[in-house]
Amino acid sequence: MSDEIVIVPAVMRALNVIEALFSGTAPKSLSDLSKELDIPTASLFRIMKNLAKREYVTVLEGNPVRYTIGHKPFQLVTEYRSRLDQKDVIKPVMQELTSKTSQTAQYAVFQNGQFIYIEQVLSTAELNIIAQLYMPLEVNTSAGAKVILANQPEELIDQYLLGILLHKRTVHTIDEREAFKRELELTKKRGFGMDNEEFTIGIGCMAVPVFDGDGRCTAAIGVTGYIEEYRNKENFEYIKKCLQEAAGKIKGKLSI
Repeated sequence: MSDEIVIVPAVMRALNVIEALFSGTAPKSLSDLSKELDIPTASLFRIMKNLAKREYVTVLEGNPVRYTIGHKPFQLVTEYRSRLDQKDVIKPVMQELTSKTSQTAQYAVFQNGQFIYIEQVLSTAELNIIAQLYMPLEVNTSAGAKVILANQPEELIDQYLLGILLHKRTVHTIDEREAFKRELELTKKRGFGMDNEEFTIGIGCMAVPVFDGDGRCTAAIGVTGYIEEYRNKENFEYIKKCLQEAAGKIKGKLSI
């Protein structure tokens, strides 16, 4: 595969517009931007319509109409910084959790309509169950995804489930919609989610919700290990207790 960069003119023009508005000290008209960037006004008008629709630019009514940078770039920067700050908070808690349980710890969030892991801490065990970060998780095979979805408003749950297929990964995977909704109800009621060999035979996972200061479930913290570790009642309760303590510590730190 060639490493040669393919230039897409429309993309380059849109980026040039955003950079010009960022660097400018005052709003600019279509004519101003056309002269500055050497873009025909007809083409530039279409670009501005698309950027305005996605809120990358704000349209200021007047004669002539002028443009300034929209709120979307600032929102993206704020979200990015928030994730970095969050990772600084959760990493020590996850390290402690891994130390206590000797299992791999993972932190899941619901972002842009997808469940993903944004952080992972491996245990000191000889074998570790490693998940890919920032890759979409299947909600019916992930304890973390289950527990986040279970703690959302019912209308959001229904909307999300209507837009996906529930794949059957093992004989234990729930792939029927109504049965899975009952699983979500149970997950919310008991306060934790489980992956009982639903993704891979021999592997189990437990996760609990992480709530923000407003009481919304924004993430989940979980651990993954061999299924036998969850079949011992005493060990099961210990893992659950460690997870609940970890979630409480994260909530406390994120609420400061």
